[in-house]
Amino acid sequence: MVTVMPKSQKGWVYMSNQNGQPTSSKILYIGSYGAAEDATVHVCAFDEKTGELTVIQRLTGLENASYLAFHPNGKHLYAASETEVTGDASGGSVAVFEIDGQSGTLTATSNRVLTHGAHPCYISTDKTGQMLFAANYTGGNVALFPIKAEGQLAEAAAVEQHSGELGPNAARQDAPHAHCIVPLGDSPYVCAVDLGIDAVVIYRFDEEKLSLTPHGISKVHRGAGPRHLIFHPAMPAGYVMNELDSTITVLKVDAEQGVLTAGQAISALPADYIGYNDAADIHLGPSGRYLYSSNRGHNSIAVFAVNQVTAELTLIQHIDCGGESPRNFAITPDGGHLLVAHQKTGNIAVFTVDGENGLLEQSASSLQLPSPVCIKFAK
Repeated sequence: MVTVMPKSQKGWVYMSNQNGQPTSSKILYIGSYGAAEDATVHVCAFDEKTGELTVIQRLTGLENASYLAFHPNGKHLYAASETEVTGDASGGSVAVFEIDGQSGTLTATSNRVLTHGAHPCYISTDKTGQMLFAANYTGGNVALFPIKAEGQLAEAAAVEQHSGELGPNAARQDAPHAHCIVPLGDSPYVCAVDLGIDAVVIYRFDEEKLSLTPHGISKVHRGAGPRHLIFHPAMPAGYVMNELDSTITVLKVDAEQGVLTAGQAISALPADYIGYNDAADIHLGPSGRYLYSSNRGHNSIAVFAVNQVTAELTLIQHIDCGGESPRNFAITPDGGHLLVAHQKTGNIAVFTVDGENGLLEQSASSLQLPSPVCIKFAK
């Protein structure tokens, strides 16, 4: 039996293997779809030497833990409950967990706030740890929550409803659908991706007034259905994963002015693929030289080389993702592994990442969990 030992630092937990020898493992947290009585939040240990994944804690009580985020100090985990109602109130919610600094395990708190929109699917915090942002998919809006000094959430201080010209996909773009919200680096701007209106909506946030003010909008091509947005760590560039047509749009970023300009759009699918696909997640490796995206339908991870001058992308690999419906994935902090959460087949697949060329190779390691949809490595 694996036992957790008391010695740890910065997300590393020291465990003993079957032979009693100590191994160092990285802590990660997995959110899953499921009812409140199901285990929808899991704490796991990942051994970067062996690729082995071990569950060290299962938590119930939170329906559809669709997305997770950390307080910048690493002492609290926030989990979105992607529901239409919360008790007698309309909309979803965000729950707060305390993180044990020794073991990485979680303690649920009574702190839970309404998101003021149905089906929150993405949450993030600003770098100062003063605010949490939530995107409500069905609600078509975004919300700002003050974070108290002890890491707890106050009720929403601002809620902004999206509007605008809808995209041409009548089945999926019937209304605004906020799908992601992320701060723009150290700037006073936060960017909300909306699948329904084919746009990134840019807000200016005020740390003192705790307000969101519409600042601008960056349109991607019609019918793209933008889903997730990431920013390059070293270049003034961003990348939007477009769910509906499985493309990635490269953005030129002016963080000082809060302006995003769409540039290259490149497919994340093989040129000869004609079947169903919904693109899902997107991440950069720690070096910023390689970008990865997941395809649901084609069931693959696409790997791109990032031009270090222009920030444009070149497709270099497609690899089977090791399951069905890869909704979310995460890259280990050292960049050596990529872990994929498969919603439909209920498994986490582990890949090694070649540090020289960014290419992936699936390992023999895997972990079965019901409907995993979000993976986050500890701060």
